[in-house]
Amino acid sequence: MRKALITAVIILFAFLHAGAQDTLYDQSRINSVYITISPDSLQAIMADVYSNHYYKTTFVYDYGSCTDTVYDAGFRLRGNTSRVSQKKSFKVSFNEYSPGRRFMGVKKLNLNGQHNDPTLIREKLFYDIWNKAGMPPRRSSFVKLYINGSYYGLYTNIEEYDKAWLNRVYDENDGNFFKCTYPADLVYLGPDQQTYKDIINSPETGDRAYDLQTNESLNDYSDLVSLITLLDQDADTAFARKIQEKIDVSGVLKAYAIDIATGNWDDYGFLKNNYFLYDHDQSGYFSFITFDTDNTFGVDWFGIDWATRNCLNWYHSSEPRPLITKLMQVPAFSDMFRMYLDTIVHNYTFPDSIFPHVDSLMKLIEDAVIEDTYRTLDYGYTVQDFYDGFEKTVDSHTPYGIKPFLETRYQKIIEQLHPSSYPENDESSVFVFPNPAIDKIRFHTENESLCEISLFDSKGVEVIKSRCESDLAVDVSELPRGIYILKWRQAEKTGIRKLILQ
Repeated sequence: MRKALITAVIILFAFLHAGAQDTLYDQSRINSVYITISPDSLQAIMADVYSNHYYKTTFVYDYGSCTDTVYDAGFRLRGNTSRVSQKKSFKVSFNEYSPGRRFMGVKKLNLNGQHNDPTLIREKLFYDIWNKAGMPPRRSSFVKLYINGSYYGLYTNIEEYDKAWLNRVYDENDGNFFKCTYPADLVYLGPDQQTYKDIINSPETGDRAYDLQTNESLNDYSDLVSLITLLDQDADTAFARKIQEKIDVSGVLKAYAIDIATGNWDDYGFLKNNYFLYDHDQSGYFSFITFDTDNTFGVDWFGIDWATRNCLNWYHSSEPRPLITKLMQVPAFSDMFRMYLDTIVHNYTFPDSIFPHVDSLMKLIEDAVIEDTYRTLDYGYTVQDFYDGFEKTVDSHTPYGIKPFLETRYQKIIEQLHPSSYPENDESSVFVFPNPAIDKIRFHTENESLCEISLFDSKGVEVIKSRCESDLAVDVSELPRGIYILKWRQAEKTGIRKLILQ
């Protein structure tokens, strides 16, 4: 009886803990955060924007049915460029003044203001895709932030990457956890650990580019130096074997593919920035995790068209990026990357699939956005800019609305991955994509003339026949996976191509 009672208590605790987590990262509504802090402390935070000192605050979380209060929580600014913006980002620490304390299972909250995104959804949208793609999950939601009774606007509530997160995702947290920021290119600079420790990301804060977040007192960079040393070797058969023993190659390649599909240039590949490396229980085997993903889905600061940029040459080609370039020199890894990218654009960023989710996020937050006056202070964004940000250009650094970006990015990646589907000198003027396909085949014709389309299976049986004008999407989701022959006729011209359903 006693054992049964203990088991019941454990199950109840687990259920309540899971419920609290769902409340903290609620996907169905916008909860509210209330910060009460002394005016002097708030003034000090705003005056010294690069300080990481936590000031005492009373934290209240309102999730509709009731509220929770945490006294003597810590409160400070967070981020990089957002520290000098008008709409700033903040961090809340529940264990700063009460060691070991957690709120709904977490030690810290990241409240990101998204000051340069007229839609305010880009970072969350990235992590929704990241999570659906089976990456180490990071939770996020939207909250309304109030400080001393004043509405500071709509914020993205992003889960902290810390030991609690490591334990939740990897069921361990004793390994070295490196936060890697600009200019963390993983280029070999010799065997001395101190050389890498001395590379600074921010002169204002003194943060290292390779910044150890756990086991700080040991300050041991030997496994990181070992990884960097391996990346300096030739990409031969021995390298291919050793690198798989040193880092999660598939995780690196899938993260890189997600960056490319979402236009995340503020990453390792292009800007040598914004990733974590976790050394599992100091075993020397690393996992790769992306973070800080607001510069996505068409945001640009370089005059580069990220929607059309070649997916096979995404990284900064004039600077060394050994973690990408060496992996891509191994044919099996290059094929793995192509497979991941093809899967991601077909399943997770495919316009027909993702647009309903984009619309639901817009609908969820629109009232809170309209009330948010802080979001107008940095770039003068209007309410119309919020809506336009989903459909069209807003300003020079958001030349694409989210939906046009996803449409263009999808088409260009398919063209670049499968150039045979877009022949320049085909006898027909019909273009076919994607190939391989999953649920739909799309055809585009360059004129308005009628075309006939037939799809034959491997036995020569015609399984689909259709006529179209200009554009057509054909549902192939019910067909068996495999190789098909696609034929079409347009006026006096004909075309034939092998099509793969996967």
